[in-house]
Amino acid sequence: MVDVVSYTLIAITCFCFGLIVSFQIAHIHYCRKLTHLVRRCISTKTIAPVLAEYEMLKPR
Repeated sequence: MVDVVSYTLIAITCFCFGLIVSFQIAHIHYCRKLTHLVRRCISTKTIAPVLAEYEMLKPR
């Protein structure tokens, strides 16, 4: 039979792995977004895409 301490340790471990996975997913999303912006900047040879993205994200 599994006692309360074992359940607690399993819950803490699952929580930590969940945090790690969520940070990795957020990091991958951020890197893809940056890569897309860099490609647009290189193709247009300006920083206009970065400025447009900054204006869209800026709070009103």
